[in-house]
Amino acid sequence: MNTKDLAYFKALVEKRNYTAVAELFNVSQPTVTQAIKRLEKEFADELVHVDRAHHRTEITRSGQLLYEKASEIATSLSLAHQEIDNAKLSQIRFGLPPIIGTLYFPSLAGRLLKDGLLQRLKVTEMGSGGLLDAVKAGEIDIALLASVLPLHEPSLEVHRIGSRPFVIVVSRQHPLAEQGSVNFKQLANEKFIMLNRKFIHPKVFKAYSEYAGVNPPVIYRTPDIAWITSLVKENLGISLLVRDIVAKSDEDVLACLTINDPLPEQFNVSIVSRKGYVLTPDENHFVHDLMQLKLPKS
Repeated sequence: MNTKDLAYFKALVEKRNYTAVAELFNVSQPTVTQAIKRLEKEFADELVHVDRAHHRTEITRSGQLLYEKASEIATSLSLAHQEIDNAKLSQIRFGLPPIIGTLYFPSLAGRLLKDGLLQRLKVTEMGSGGLLDAVKAGEIDIALLASVLPLHEPSLEVHRIGSRPFVIVVSRQHPLAEQGSVNFKQLANEKFIMLNRKFIHPKVFKAYSEYAGVNPPVIYRTPDIAWITSLVKENLGISLLVRDIVAKSDEDVLACLTINDPLPEQFNVSIVSRKGYVLTPDENHFVHDLMQLKLPKS
């Protein structure tokens, strides 16, 4: 079977016009017609019915079934092209969220440098949600991701490294600072300063709010973690963050409060790649090094 025939067929289903498909691929209309006929011979059934009386191009049920598979094949071929092209470059296309990159990844840098892998990395830095989509689309091949719950994606290979708790971060000047722990319901009227939706933190904030039946005001959102902690230090609001963001050097001006509400949400860290993607020897070595990543103990 000619993959170009499938491409013509897929476009015909979407455009329902032979002339438009021919123009799209810069070929003659008979070329498209012959491609459809070859496919119909291959599957021994009519795929496209031209209703000349009403000037309509109709797709039969067999054609609709083939279209679904053709879309999957097109996606797989596109991924194969990307993966093979990247293999020629000997790069490791790696996704790294800013928080994980700041908090945990530096501890691996020495090992990666020693193994000759650090200089091979082509790093894409963005929030975990965007990186998850990029892995699926074949734009990157390996990522360290954060998720609210352990990842279970049928299209992905997932190796969970561990998890860290979320906490409420307040200024030492705040009345709650000496409590040590807090029920989320107590925070109904507190002003929150939050990471934006490129991060998983807003999902956690929503889960705790819904569980407690409250709707605390979010007065400011930003992708800048340092800016959040600076504003909280000034007692302009409080925040919900993964525990490790507050360094020991900041504990004299910031307090981390344990959240008492019994929700399963954690800052789960996992190594992710596409199922079926064949790792190069260097990528296998890199994943092995990533699995040595140690998260702090609570």
